[in-house]
Amino acid sequence: MCKDQTPLPHWNTSTRTVYSPSHSSSRKLYMLLTGWALVLGITVAASLVGERRFGEADDRPAGLHPDSLPETMRGNAFAPHPQALGNWTNEAERPTFRLLKEPDNSMPSAFRHTQPNVITHAEWLEPIRKILATGERPLRILQIGDSHVAGKSFPQAIKAALTQYIGAAESNPENGEGMTFHYFGKNGATSQHFRTDSYMQKFAAQEPDLIILSLGTNEAHGMGYREDLHESQLDQFFELLRKACPDAVILLTTPPGDYLTRSFVDYRQTSRSHRKVRHVRRSKQPNPMSARCAQLIKEYGKAHQMPVWDLYNISGGEEAALRNWVSGNYMRPDRIHFHPQGYTLHGKLLVEALVQALRN
Repeated sequence: MCKDQTPLPHWNTSTRTVYSPSHSSSRKLYMLLTGWALVLGITVAASLVGERRFGEADDRPAGLHPDSLPETMRGNAFAPHPQALGNWTNEAERPTFRLLKEPDNSMPSAFRHTQPNVITHAEWLEPIRKILATGERPLRILQIGDSHVAGKSFPQAIKAALTQYIGAAESNPENGEGMTFHYFGKNGATSQHFRTDSYMQKFAAQEPDLIILSLGTNEAHGMGYREDLHESQLDQFFELLRKACPDAVILLTTPPGDYLTRSFVDYRQTSRSHRKVRHVRRSKQPNPMSARCAQLIKEYGKAHQMPVWDLYNISGGEEAALRNWVSGNYMRPDRIHFHPQGYTLHGKLLVEALVQALRN
Protein backbone atom coordinates (compact mmCIF):
# COMPACT_ATOMS: atom_id res chain seq x y z
CA MET A 1 0.00 0.00 0.00
CA CYS A 2 1.44 3.37 -1.02
CA LYS A 3 1.83 5.84 1.83
CA ASP A 4 0.52 9.39 1.49
CA GLN A 5 3.47 11.70 0.58
CA THR A 6 1.54 14.97 0.90
CA PRO A 7 3.22 17.24 3.55
CA LEU A 8 1.16 17.93 6.61
CA PRO A 9 -0.02 21.50 7.28
CA HIS A 10 1.86 23.07 10.20
CA TRP A 11 -0.88 24.34 12.50
CA ASN A 12 -0.29 24.97 16.15
CA THR A 13 -2.93 22.49 17.34
CA SER A 14 -2.92 19.40 19.49
CA THR A 15 -4.27 17.11 16.69
CA ARG A 16 -3.49 16.75 13.03
CA THR A 17 -5.75 15.85 10.10
CA VAL A 18 -4.34 13.88 7.16
CA TYR A 19 -5.96 14.62 3.83
CA SER A 20 -6.19 12.27 0.92
CA PRO A 21 -4.85 13.45 -2.47
CA SER A 22 -8.31 13.02 -3.86
CA HIS A 23 -9.60 15.77 -1.65
CA SER A 24 -7.07 18.50 -2.58
CA SER A 25 -9.74 21.06 -3.39
CA SER A 26 -11.45 20.55 -0.07
CA ARG A 27 -8.11 20.75 1.69
CA LYS A 28 -7.26 24.12 0.07
CA LEU A 29 -10.65 25.53 0.99
CA TYR A 30 -10.22 24.30 4.58
CA MET A 31 -6.79 25.92 4.87
CA LEU A 32 -8.09 29.21 3.47
CA LEU A 33 -11.04 29.37 5.83
CA THR A 34 -8.91 28.39 8.82
CA GLY A 35 -6.37 31.12 8.01
CA TRP A 36 -9.03 33.79 7.77
CA ALA A 37 -10.55 32.64 11.05
CA LEU A 38 -7.16 32.89 12.75
CA VAL A 39 -6.57 36.45 11.47
CA LEU A 40 -10.07 37.50 12.52
CA GLY A 41 -9.55 36.04 16.00
CA ILE A 42 -6.28 37.92 16.51
CA THR A 43 -7.88 41.20 15.39
CA VAL A 44 -10.83 40.83 17.74
CA ALA A 45 -8.57 39.90 20.66
CA ALA A 46 -6.36 42.94 20.10
CA SER A 47 -9.42 45.19 19.98
CA LEU A 48 -10.74 43.81 23.25
CA VAL A 49 -7.36 44.28 24.95
CA GLY A 50 -7.18 47.88 23.76
CA GLU A 51 -10.66 48.64 25.07
CA ARG A 52 -9.88 47.07 28.40
CA ARG A 53 -6.64 49.05 28.70
CA PHE A 54 -8.17 52.44 27.98
CA GLY A 55 -11.79 51.78 28.87
CA GLU A 56 -11.55 53.82 32.08
CA ALA A 57 -10.22 56.93 30.34
CA ASP A 58 -13.43 58.85 30.99
CA ASP A 59 -12.71 58.76 34.72
CA ARG A 60 -9.27 60.31 34.28
CA PRO A 61 -8.32 63.92 33.66
CA ALA A 62 -8.40 64.58 29.94
CA GLY A 63 -4.70 65.39 29.86
CA LEU A 64 -3.77 61.90 31.04
CA HIS A 65 -5.42 60.01 28.18
CA PRO A 66 -2.77 59.00 25.62
CA ASP A 67 -4.83 60.27 22.70
CA SER A 68 -5.01 63.74 24.26
CA LEU A 69 -1.21 64.12 24.47
CA PRO A 70 0.92 65.46 21.63
CA GLU A 71 2.17 62.60 19.46
CA THR A 72 5.80 63.28 20.44
CA MET A 73 4.94 62.76 24.12
CA ARG A 74 2.96 59.50 23.89
CA GLY A 75 4.79 56.66 25.57
CA ASN A 76 7.83 58.85 26.35
CA ALA A 77 8.54 59.07 30.07
CA PHE A 78 11.21 61.71 29.51
CA ALA A 79 9.14 64.07 27.35
CA PRO A 80 8.64 67.62 28.68
CA HIS A 81 5.72 68.11 31.03
CA PRO A 82 2.82 69.80 29.16
CA GLN A 83 3.01 72.83 31.48
CA ALA A 84 6.68 73.25 30.59
CA LEU A 85 5.80 73.76 26.92
CA GLY A 86 4.13 77.12 27.49
CA ASN A 87 1.47 77.79 24.87
CA TRP A 88 2.87 75.24 22.41
CA THR A 89 1.37 71.77 22.08
CA ASN A 90 4.65 70.00 21.44
CA GLU A 91 8.38 70.54 21.48
CA ALA A 92 8.68 70.97 17.71
CA GLU A 93 6.37 74.01 17.71
CA ARG A 94 8.39 75.97 20.27
CA PRO A 95 10.17 78.95 18.68
CA THR A 96 13.89 79.17 19.20
CA PHE A 97 16.15 82.11 19.94
CA ARG A 98 19.69 82.69 18.79
CA LEU A 99 22.60 83.21 21.15
CA LEU A 100 25.20 85.74 20.10
CA LYS A 101 27.90 83.18 20.96
CA GLU A 102 28.20 79.59 22.09
CA PRO A 103 28.26 79.04 25.87
CA ASP A 104 31.72 78.82 27.39
CA ASN A 105 32.94 76.57 30.19
CA SER A 106 34.59 78.80 32.78
CA MET A 107 34.96 76.16 35.49
CA PRO A 108 38.68 76.15 36.42
CA SER A 109 40.37 72.87 35.56
CA ALA A 110 42.16 72.94 38.92
CA PHE A 111 38.87 72.71 40.84
CA ARG A 112 38.28 69.33 42.42
CA HIS A 113 35.06 67.37 43.01
CA THR A 114 32.98 69.72 40.87
CA GLN A 115 29.55 68.86 39.53
CA PRO A 116 27.97 69.74 36.16
CA ASN A 117 27.21 73.44 35.91
CA VAL A 118 23.47 73.18 35.36
CA ILE A 119 20.24 74.67 36.66
CA THR A 120 17.91 72.11 38.19
CA HIS A 121 14.19 72.26 37.39
CA ALA A 122 15.02 74.33 34.31
CA GLU A 123 11.57 73.59 32.88
CA TRP A 124 10.24 76.38 35.10
CA LEU A 125 12.32 78.85 33.08
CA GLU A 126 10.00 78.37 30.10
CA PRO A 127 8.35 81.84 30.39
CA ILE A 128 11.83 83.38 30.15
CA ARG A 129 12.62 81.35 27.08
CA LYS A 130 9.37 82.46 25.47
CA ILE A 131 10.23 86.15 25.93
CA LEU A 132 13.63 85.65 24.31
CA ALA A 133 12.19 83.54 21.50
CA THR A 134 9.44 85.96 20.50
CA GLY A 135 11.72 88.99 20.69
CA GLU A 136 8.80 91.33 21.23
CA ARG A 137 10.50 93.10 24.13
CA PRO A 138 13.70 92.83 26.17
CA LEU A 139 14.01 90.41 29.06
CA ARG A 140 13.92 92.22 32.42
CA ILE A 141 16.20 90.71 35.07
CA LEU A 142 16.50 91.67 38.74
CA GLN A 143 19.05 90.33 41.23
CA ILE A 144 18.45 90.52 44.99
CA GLY A 145 21.16 89.58 47.45
CA ASP A 146 23.46 90.21 50.38
CA SER A 147 26.98 91.66 50.46
CA HIS A 148 28.02 89.44 47.54
CA VAL A 149 25.59 91.50 45.44
CA ALA A 150 26.07 94.82 47.25
CA GLY A 151 29.77 94.78 46.33
CA LYS A 152 28.73 95.22 42.68
CA SER A 153 31.34 92.86 41.19
CA PHE A 154 28.98 89.87 41.13
CA PRO A 155 26.00 91.56 39.45
CA GLN A 156 28.25 93.44 37.06
CA ALA A 157 29.81 90.13 36.01
CA ILE A 158 26.34 88.67 35.40
CA LYS A 159 25.33 91.66 33.29
CA ALA A 160 28.54 91.55 31.25
CA ALA A 161 28.16 87.83 30.54
CA LEU A 162 24.48 88.15 29.62
CA THR A 163 25.34 90.96 27.23
CA GLN A 164 27.75 88.64 25.42
CA TYR A 165 25.12 85.94 24.97
CA ILE A 166 21.79 87.71 24.43
CA GLY A 167 22.71 91.40 24.13
CA ALA A 168 21.84 94.43 26.19
CA ALA A 169 18.85 96.67 25.57
CA GLU A 170 18.48 100.34 26.26
CA SER A 171 17.36 101.44 29.70
CA ASN A 172 13.74 100.38 30.30
CA PRO A 173 12.73 99.95 26.65
CA GLU A 174 9.23 98.83 25.72
CA ASN A 175 10.22 96.77 22.69
CA GLY A 176 13.23 95.19 21.08
CA GLU A 177 15.55 92.32 21.93
CA GLY A 178 18.24 91.81 24.56
CA MET A 179 17.87 92.31 28.29
CA THR A 180 17.90 94.89 31.05
CA PHE A 181 19.54 94.17 34.39
CA HIS A 182 19.10 95.75 37.82
CA TYR A 183 20.13 94.65 41.29
CA PHE A 184 19.61 95.38 44.98
CA GLY A 185 22.17 94.25 47.55
CA LYS A 186 22.56 94.88 51.27
CA ASN A 187 25.49 94.01 53.51
CA GLY A 188 24.60 91.36 56.09
CA ALA A 189 21.18 90.81 54.56
CA THR A 190 18.92 87.81 54.89
CA SER A 191 15.51 87.47 53.30
CA GLN A 192 14.04 89.16 56.38
CA HIS A 193 15.84 92.43 55.61
CA PHE A 194 13.91 92.84 52.36
CA ARG A 195 10.47 92.34 53.90
CA THR A 196 9.58 96.03 53.80
CA ASP A 197 7.10 97.99 51.71
CA SER A 198 9.94 100.18 50.49
CA TYR A 199 11.90 97.30 49.02
CA MET A 200 8.83 95.62 47.57
CA GLN A 201 7.86 98.84 45.80
CA LYS A 202 11.36 99.08 44.34
CA PHE A 203 11.23 95.49 43.15
CA ALA A 204 7.78 95.94 41.61
CA ALA A 205 8.89 99.09 39.78
CA GLN A 206 11.35 97.02 37.75
CA GLU A 207 8.57 94.70 36.49
CA PRO A 208 11.05 91.81 36.39
CA ASP A 209 10.58 88.69 34.31
CA LEU A 210 13.39 86.88 36.11
CA ILE A 211 14.49 87.42 39.73
CA ILE A 212 17.84 85.96 40.78
CA LEU A 213 17.84 85.51 44.55
CA SER A 214 21.40 85.33 45.94
CA LEU A 215 21.01 84.85 49.69
CA GLY A 216 22.00 82.25 52.26
CA THR A 217 25.48 83.25 53.42
CA ASN A 218 24.23 85.23 56.42
CA GLU A 219 21.45 82.79 57.25
CA ALA A 220 24.02 79.99 57.57
CA HIS A 221 26.91 81.97 59.09
CA GLY A 222 27.01 80.45 62.55
CA MET A 223 26.57 77.13 64.27
CA GLY A 224 23.04 78.09 65.30
CA TYR A 225 21.63 77.67 61.78
CA ARG A 226 18.17 76.08 61.72
CA GLU A 227 16.51 74.82 58.56
CA ASP A 228 12.99 75.28 59.94
CA LEU A 229 13.64 78.94 60.74
CA HIS A 230 15.24 79.54 57.34
CA GLU A 231 12.28 77.97 55.56
CA SER A 232 9.82 80.04 57.57
CA GLN A 233 11.69 83.22 56.66
CA LEU A 234 11.61 82.30 52.98
CA ASP A 235 7.86 81.68 53.17
CA GLN A 236 7.29 85.12 54.65
CA PHE A 237 9.56 86.79 52.11
CA PHE A 238 8.02 85.11 49.07
CA GLU A 239 4.51 85.88 50.26
CA LEU A 240 5.33 89.57 49.79
CA LEU A 241 7.51 89.15 46.71
CA ARG A 242 4.83 87.21 44.86
CA LYS A 243 2.38 90.04 45.42
CA ALA A 244 4.88 92.64 44.27
CA CYS A 245 6.11 90.67 41.23
CA PRO A 246 3.39 88.11 40.43
CA ASP A 247 4.65 87.27 36.93
CA ALA A 248 8.33 86.84 37.74
CA VAL A 249 10.20 83.55 37.57
CA ILE A 250 12.44 83.24 40.64
CA LEU A 251 15.84 81.58 40.27
CA LEU A 252 17.29 80.48 43.61
CA THR A 253 21.05 80.26 44.10
CA THR A 254 22.95 78.57 46.91
CA PRO A 255 25.75 80.41 48.76
CA PRO A 256 29.37 79.68 47.74
CA GLY A 257 30.37 78.71 51.28
CA ASP A 258 32.46 80.50 53.89
CA TYR A 259 34.64 80.01 56.95
CA LEU A 260 33.84 80.51 60.62
CA THR A 261 36.34 82.14 62.97
CA ARG A 262 36.89 80.24 66.19
CA SER A 263 38.61 81.82 69.19
CA PHE A 264 40.67 79.94 71.77
CA VAL A 265 41.52 81.72 75.05
CA ASP A 266 44.19 80.66 77.51
CA TYR A 267 46.14 82.31 80.32
CA ARG A 268 49.91 82.23 80.50
CA GLN A 269 52.03 83.10 83.48
CA THR A 270 54.85 85.56 82.82
CA SER A 271 58.33 84.74 84.03
CA ARG A 272 58.93 88.09 85.74
CA SER A 273 55.72 89.15 87.41
CA HIS A 274 54.25 85.67 87.73
CA ARG A 275 50.99 87.19 86.58
CA LYS A 276 48.68 85.37 84.19
CA VAL A 277 48.19 87.10 80.86
CA ARG A 278 45.20 86.41 78.64
CA HIS A 279 46.07 85.09 75.17
CA VAL A 280 43.57 84.66 72.35
CA ARG A 281 44.19 82.44 69.34
CA ARG A 282 41.92 82.55 66.32
CA SER A 283 41.55 80.05 63.52
CA LYS A 284 39.28 79.79 60.51
CA GLN A 285 37.45 76.58 59.78
CA PRO A 286 35.00 75.67 56.99
CA ASN A 287 31.43 76.47 57.92
CA PRO A 288 29.53 73.14 58.06
CA MET A 289 26.21 74.99 57.93
CA SER A 290 26.79 75.98 54.29
CA ALA A 291 26.01 72.46 53.11
CA ARG A 292 22.81 72.33 55.15
CA CYS A 293 21.73 75.73 53.85
CA ALA A 294 22.38 74.70 50.24
CA GLN A 295 20.33 71.54 50.73
CA LEU A 296 17.43 73.51 52.20
CA ILE A 297 17.43 75.92 49.26
CA LYS A 298 17.42 73.05 46.75
CA GLU A 299 14.53 71.34 48.49
CA TYR A 300 12.63 74.62 48.78
CA GLY A 301 13.00 75.27 45.06
CA LYS A 302 11.74 71.82 44.17
CA ALA A 303 8.74 72.14 46.48
CA HIS A 304 7.77 75.60 45.20
CA GLN A 305 8.51 75.22 41.47
CA MET A 306 11.58 77.45 41.41
CA PRO A 307 14.68 76.63 39.36
CA VAL A 308 17.88 76.37 41.40
CA TRP A 309 21.53 77.10 40.60
CA ASP A 310 23.50 75.19 43.23
CA LEU A 311 26.81 77.09 43.25
CA TYR A 312 27.97 75.41 46.45
CA ASN A 313 27.91 71.85 45.13
CA ILE A 314 28.78 72.77 41.55
CA SER A 315 32.04 74.27 42.78
CA GLY A 316 33.03 71.28 44.91
CA GLY A 317 30.53 70.99 47.74
CA GLU A 318 31.37 70.20 51.33
CA GLU A 319 34.42 68.23 50.29
CA ALA A 320 36.22 70.80 48.17
CA ALA A 321 34.34 74.05 47.42
CA LEU A 322 36.14 76.22 49.95
CA ARG A 323 39.53 74.71 49.18
CA ASN A 324 38.92 75.43 45.51
CA TRP A 325 38.06 79.07 46.18
CA VAL A 326 41.04 79.59 48.48
CA SER A 327 43.66 77.75 46.42
CA GLY A 328 42.62 79.69 43.33
CA ASN A 329 43.01 83.00 45.20
CA TYR A 330 39.34 83.84 44.71
CA MET A 331 38.46 84.49 48.38
CA ARG A 332 39.46 87.48 50.46
CA PRO A 333 41.41 86.99 53.71
CA ASP A 334 38.18 87.17 55.73
CA ARG A 335 37.18 83.90 54.02
CA ILE A 336 33.65 85.16 53.52
CA HIS A 337 33.84 87.57 50.62
CA PHE A 338 35.59 87.23 47.28
CA HIS A 339 38.09 89.14 45.21
CA PRO A 340 36.73 90.71 42.00
CA GLN A 341 38.05 87.75 39.99
CA GLY A 342 36.07 85.45 42.27
CA TYR A 343 32.81 87.29 41.69
CA THR A 344 33.57 87.43 37.97
CA LEU A 345 33.85 83.66 37.96
CA HIS A 346 30.56 83.37 39.88
CA GLY A 347 28.84 85.54 37.30
CA LYS A 348 30.23 83.65 34.32
CA LEU A 349 29.27 80.27 35.74
CA LEU A 350 25.74 81.42 36.54
CA VAL A 351 25.12 82.88 33.10
CA GLU A 352 26.61 79.87 31.32
CA ALA A 353 24.24 77.58 33.20
CA LEU A 354 21.31 79.91 32.51
CA VAL A 355 21.78 80.30 28.75
CA GLN A 356 22.41 76.58 28.38
CA ALA A 357 19.18 75.82 30.21
CA LEU A 358 17.22 78.31 28.13
CA ARG A 359 18.62 77.03 24.86
CA ASN A 360 17.97 73.39 25.69
